[in-house]
Amino acid sequence: MLTIEGIGAILLFLHWRISGIVPAGKAAFYAIFHAVTAYCNAGFDLFYGLPEYPNGIPTDPVSLIIIGGLIILGGLGIPIYMELIYRRRRPFSLHMRLTLIISLALILLGWAGFLISEYRQTGVLSTMPFGQRAILAWFQSVSARTAGFPGLPGFSELNFPSTLMLIALMFIGTAPAATGGGITTGTFLVLWLAVVSYARGLDKIRVGKHSLPATLLMRALVVFVISLSLVILATWLILLTNPFSLDQVLFEVVSAYSTTGLSLGITTGLNTIGRLVIIFTMFAGRLGAITIMISLMGRDRGEKLVDYPEESILIG
Repeated sequence: MLTIEGIGAILLFLHWRISGIVPAGKAAFYAIFHAVTAYCNAGFDLFYGLPEYPNGIPTDPVSLIIIGGLIILGGLGIPIYMELIYRRRRPFSLHMRLTLIISLALILLGWAGFLISEYRQTGVLSTMPFGQRAILAWFQSVSARTAGFPGLPGFSELNFPSTLMLIALMFIGTAPAATGGGITTGTFLVLWLAVVSYARGLDKIRVGKHSLPATLLMRALVVFVISLSLVILATWLILLTNPFSLDQVLFEVVSAYSTTGLSLGITTGLNTIGRLVIIFTMFAGRLGAITIMISLMGRDRGEKLVDYPEESILIG
């Protein structure tokens, strides 16, 4: 981790020092700070509010590629790096292969989605050259899971399709055991693979020549249902006590639960109840759905010794 952050800091320092983006006396500190905050998916930004950078970090291609690369590497998770270090000519594990595939797929889908939704005349990217439009859309797709750098100019003016895509990306989040939040790509992938396997008439979740245990699906369902329930409850409470639209509040709540930190500009307008709800949502998102469930309900170990008869109910 320190090696990756160090390389990122050196690259940012050289670029910002040579290009004059940051004054000579601050270049080293700014480079180290933003390399760490990008890799850790923290989203803290020293540029925001400066006259030269009213929207935050520099949006030149080199800066965005370096920061975006650090975000991606931080979002892969420690198990990926441990496997790369200690693999010793063994085949890559199923976890590593699936994590890389789903991470790449989400980045590409988010990238394409932003380009399409903001291509229209009313989009915030519509007046820019295609190259600049492409790099900004790519960075925002990366940052949404779950670094929280608002790379797009006029971020609070995003149209609804872009907002909806951001909500989905934030809710999914990064890989398990990574530096970001969300329900994690692992949970999302297990649920999606379960749907595909059921549609194919299989009684187990198949992934190539492997099958996933049923307990993994149950764990994924618990994470998804608890996360969705908390998001719905928090959204309802804020809508009940604050005069904002559903899309604004839902965006704010999902951003808080996934510890992303993006906002459409309503945070300062929330009343005391709304801010307390956001605080609790962030805390719950950092703890995780499984931890919350166990702390509230506990575990009855005696139930494992009893096996009850099965009976089916109607669903679907």
